[in-house]
Amino acid sequence: MKKCFRIILAALLAVALLAGCTEKTPAPEPQDTEVTEPQPAEENPPAEEITPEEEKPPVEDPQPVNDYEFNYLLGDTGLILTEYRGSEESPVIPDEIGGTPVTEIGESCFRGKVCLKKVTVPEGITRIGDYAFEAASALRKIYLPDSLREIGDGAFSGCGNLSLVDLQNGVERIGEGAFLYCTSLVSIELSEPLEALGSFAFAGCTDLASVKFMGNKLTEIPDRAFYGCSSLKKLILPTSVKSVGKRAFFDCARIENLYFAERIEKLGEYAFGGCERLASIDIDCETVSKGEFSGCSSLGYFSLRDGAVSIREEAFANSGITDVSIPGTVTDIAEGAFFNSAVKSVYLDEENKSYAMIDGSLYTGDGKTLIKYFPADPYAEEPQTEFTAADGVEIIASYAFDASGLSRIVLPETVKEVRAYAFINTNLESVEIPESASVDPEAFPSYDEGEYVPEEEREETVPETLGSIAGDKSIFREEDYSSFREVTNAEFDDWCDEYLAYNVAMGNPITTDLIPYTMMYKGEVIPHFMGMTAVQNRDPGMWAEAVSYFGDDFEETYIMMNHGLFAELERGRMKDDLILYSGLYDSQVMAAAGTDEMPTDEELVAAIGTEFTDPVMISTTTDPAVACGFGDTLFIIYASHDAVEAHGALCMEAAARSSEKEILMNANARYRVLDVGYFSVETEDPWEGTTVTLYRRYIKVELLG
Repeated sequence: MKKCFRIILAALLAVALLAGCTEKTPAPEPQDTEVTEPQPAEENPPAEEITPEEEKPPVEDPQPVNDYEFNYLLGDTGLILTEYRGSEESPVIPDEIGGTPVTEIGESCFRGKVCLKKVTVPEGITRIGDYAFEAASALRKIYLPDSLREIGDGAFSGCGNLSLVDLQNGVERIGEGAFLYCTSLVSIELSEPLEALGSFAFAGCTDLASVKFMGNKLTEIPDRAFYGCSSLKKLILPTSVKSVGKRAFFDCARIENLYFAERIEKLGEYAFGGCERLASIDIDCETVSKGEFSGCSSLGYFSLRDGAVSIREEAFANSGITDVSIPGTVTDIAEGAFFNSAVKSVYLDEENKSYAMIDGSLYTGDGKTLIKYFPADPYAEEPQTEFTAADGVEIIASYAFDASGLSRIVLPETVKEVRAYAFINTNLESVEIPESASVDPEAFPSYDEGEYVPEEEREETVPETLGSIAGDKSIFREEDYSSFREVTNAEFDDWCDEYLAYNVAMGNPITTDLIPYTMMYKGEVIPHFMGMTAVQNRDPGMWAEAVSYFGDDFEETYIMMNHGLFAELERGRMKDDLILYSGLYDSQVMAAAGTDEMPTDEELVAAIGTEFTDPVMISTTTDPAVACGFGDTLFIIYASHDAVEAHGALCMEAAARSSEKEILMNANARYRVLDVGYFSVETEDPWEGTTVTLYRRYIKVELLG
């Protein structure tokens, strides 16, 4: 399995190597020079950047200092603010500069500005651009003007302290991830003319308790719009909504009821999954989608309206629904629709010709396929323990007896096929199956007998040579890197305190509440590495393909990466020249060697002196023993303060101390190969409490600025 993953990852990373990374050049300081008046808008090219020097009047008639805290360019209707260079907690955003109105806060204008606490956007501004306030994590209040029409993608994503958003009556569009992970936002009223809401718009707003739509123009609740809004209880939806996206209300655990006035034309997978308190829902739809009510433990009864056609797999999985009413129009019920559910009985309209209820159980209309066993008397004092399938049945569907509670099952001689997982989640004592029937090998659950035996410890092979194997080809010289130091575990916490103080002095405070995205990174490593590659290279096709390998959660990773993590990396800095260690994936070793397959020692030695780019973000540590646990080959990275300043890295453990001693480095970093060899490191076995020696191949590299 490990090799399979590495082949897949290597293929994807081969694509990623083609892309590059650029960084924003700091805006120049204003100069005391006399300039001519700005030209009318129609005579200036829209993309021409206007720097403060070009606008500043003569010294004897100075403009307010605030004008020089912004870079801006001239758009079609007025000025677009492109970068805020000040450090005020409550900056005054100008409504005009040099007589030209300001009409837009541009892309990334306040991105990562942790100084902000309160912002008032003046009248006349019609758009807040993509990522305008992304990861401005200290921002608490924002007042928006009546003139505002659009809030761009990720505009306030990662503003974890934002508790007040005064949305006025003119907003027509809210972009993708606009308020993603605004974890302090409590309530919001969405404007009357709102007609477009982006996916992930309010995802992860864990304190959001009340949402009210004031208008009736919105037709779609998009994918994951309110995903993970675990405090959301009051939700008044517009009657115009006709589509609900995938996981739109997933894990909204406190919602108690939902009402949709119009027929829902499209219902996404797991739209209401994990809504634990959902006790009633009134919805008219054609398809009950995959996982629709999965985890809805308080929803005891569900009735499909006439016109419903399909019930997909896992529709009622892990739910508390006990009774389901199915109309005559339903023609498609997927195997596994009732997987691990509490459903005891199904009421099937007598007009339904596609399915039949026989002794309480659900069969196809011709009686040839048993879809799902249900007890003949679901409310009997004594539960049913034995079941004999109806004569004439030929196929036992997947999950047919899932969680049945039966101890004995008899299948008639007519049965020809028993499909995979037919008897999963059962405690059967006996099953009688005709000898002529074809039984899938995975029809029965597999039981592990005896005590669990942990995976055997890997035998460490002692290499023939410890140290460099490059001979005179090595270009690593100790004296060249005398300023670089290892931060031992004993001094790491002290170094973290110094690092925090340094970043505070530089205006970059680092605390757990200010780096939500970076802390999220510390989850599943493999999807995150894939997310880094896909996002950094702006390749939606790559991440879409990766979903098939890593599951639905990968989409969350992609969005998380796309809305805030890069801002945090650009904000955090290390002041030391450090020696770091990173356990590698095969694809990274191949990148260093410039090969398409795992390189030999000789091929790595031949690569000494060459430069390469690693397209994924590297998780490094100051503890080589930790790195040894994550890879067979290690980068020993000589990362200078200047190179990191140019590139971007963040000490995650400065805010959240753990044993990993982790420093996250930005993607598409350039490295130079210095040396290749083997080294040993002593570490403590956490289970035995003894000291063990680990041996690993290393590649010494220098981080280039």
